Amino acid sequence: MYKLQSLITQCKLTVLNGGRCPILTKVSADYKNKFNISNYPFDYKGTMHEEVGKKIADMYQSIEHKPNAELVKGAYQQLAKEVIMQFQFITDNSKIEFEPYADKGEPYANSYEMLVDIHHYHMYFFKTESGFGETEYMETNLMLNKTGFKIGDYELVVNDLFRIIHDIFGHAMNGNGFGPKGEDSAWFDHLKMFSPLAASALSTETRGQNCWVNFGMHLRDENNQLWKKGQNQWVPFSERPFAEQKMNILPSCATGIKVYKEKNKVKARYTDFWDPFLSVLNT
Repeated sequence: MYKLQSLITQCKLTVLNGGRCPILTKVSADYKNKFNISNYPFDYKGTMHEEVGKKIADMYQSIEHKPNAELVKGAYQQLAKEVIMQFQFITDNSKIEFEPYADKGEPYANSYEMLVDIHHYHMYFFKTESGFGETEYMETNLMLNKTGFKIGDYELVVNDLFRIIHDIFGHAMNGNGFGPKGEDSAWFDHLKMFSPLAASALSTETRGQNCWVNFGMHLRDENNQLWKKGQNQWVPFSERPFAEQKMNILPSCATGIKVYKEKNKVKARYTDFWDPFLSVLNT
């Protein structure tokens, strides 16, 4: 168990000063070692900015919901499998109590508040049945499959588990915030805990959706520029609509992953010489 008081104190101080949480990074490393997750080959240099965000937002806008397409289905099945594995691992190696959030708004103002709560062995999550994007595909989205895990009478679906582990390993572990930059960093940090095939679907669920929320056409003027804070049309982060839920795979320039079929199996690999920003801008 990862509960030594000295390590908890170190973790809080480290993250408060912009560092990584030693407890959660150890859990992450142990998970990757146990399941032989290979080292991620790319660096995250720079930060999410408007032009990259708009391009990825437009990619997400253009893709269709294709739950039965072979490559898409294979990627999402692998994502669901690994989400369940990560959730099982965190529950086996910690005593965190997960509680559905019943109030309005978000349970935490920032990732540090969430981390402090985690160190008290408690964490809120936003139930999928309380909100799942602007358009629901209740019968066709694999993220809505039940998992067998229950909290009281509520049976968690894949998307519930995904929200929990993404908040832990994407946000709390490295202190990534909930704004445009923090969400993209959370995508990249959590990506490294998945196989390439699962990571392709993860990228749609995180980088694609978050870019749409923060850089989409609904936030731009007639010159395709984002409205700025102070302008009448600017929308605060807390009031922005969720993205339409879609099962599909983003272009490899946005993810660094090529999904393909070989010998009747759906596979994926990291592309060569990929950069999370320049590769998008050069499309």
